[in-house]
Amino acid sequence: MKNEHTDDTFLSRWLNNDLTTEELVSFKKTTEYKEYQKIIEATQNFNAPNFNKKEVFDKIRQKTNHKKVKKLIPNWMFAAAASVALLLSTVYYLTGTNETYSTSFGEQLALVLPDGSEVLLNSKSSITYKKSEWFNGNRTLELKGEGYFKVKKGATFSVNSEHGKVSVLGTQFNVKTTPSYYEVLCYEGKVQVQNNEETAILTKGLSFRKMDTKSSEKGTFESIKPNWLDGETSFNNTPLKHVLEELEKQYNIQIASSSIDVNTLYTGAFTNKNLNLALQTICTPLSIQFSLDSNSVVLSKK
Repeated sequence: MKNEHTDDTFLSRWLNNDLTTEELVSFKKTTEYKEYQKIIEATQNFNAPNFNKKEVFDKIRQKTNHKKVKKLIPNWMFAAAASVALLLSTVYYLTGTNETYSTSFGEQLALVLPDGSEVLLNSKSSITYKKSEWFNGNRTLELKGEGYFKVKKGATFSVNSEHGKVSVLGTQFNVKTTPSYYEVLCYEGKVQVQNNEETAILTKGLSFRKMDTKSSEKGTFESIKPNWLDGETSFNNTPLKHVLEELEKQYNIQIASSSIDVNTLYTGAFTNKNLNLALQTICTPLSIQFSLDSNSVVLSKK
């Protein structure tokens, strides 16, 4: 009769943590359990050595002096090792690893997700998702920075960030998230924005914004797509400090602003293609002067 502890079905259930408490306690008392543990530990650090097979074989033959060699490991153990290695590989493949895509300073990246949905990442942004779960209908990803999404209709599509969660079935929307700024704009369809404090439903032309520790704001807009897709970054009644943070991300610069009021509200836009022009566009209306030296900018009142 076949030992249940060497049966492939039993091994598969053990590796997937599907054994009952009674089965696991009983199994741990067997010699097979100890041998399987040794096999798993060995496969985790396995590296095939380089060696001369003929030379090694000759040395072994000389040492044995034609004595009968006793098998230290039964044949079923080799089969078990192969089964364990195969099962471990299968579990790894099915579980998978996280897919991460990111951009650097001044970069943009266009991506097609596993379901055919599209995402465009702005500078210094990233998305992370698990492909295996995506194919099972769990369309969820993590966003840092800013991304514009065109979602294919289907199961719920969710964008998680440190500030909240945006859920849709099929639409176009933009999400911007930094440690102190969170904004969602709906360009088509309907989206749900949810955080620890509230839930908001947005339709085409509606926006949701929360800055620093202030209360959230709901507003409207008329553009048909984010301006940053065309090389321009725009703001509406936004504290200057957030404008300067975006400027740093686009141009990989450090801005010294201690001598000005960074809470001054700014409405306007700057180009993402010419730093000097961008600085003039921001500073001139606010009566701020700037000095630019390499990758450093110093701002001061006129």
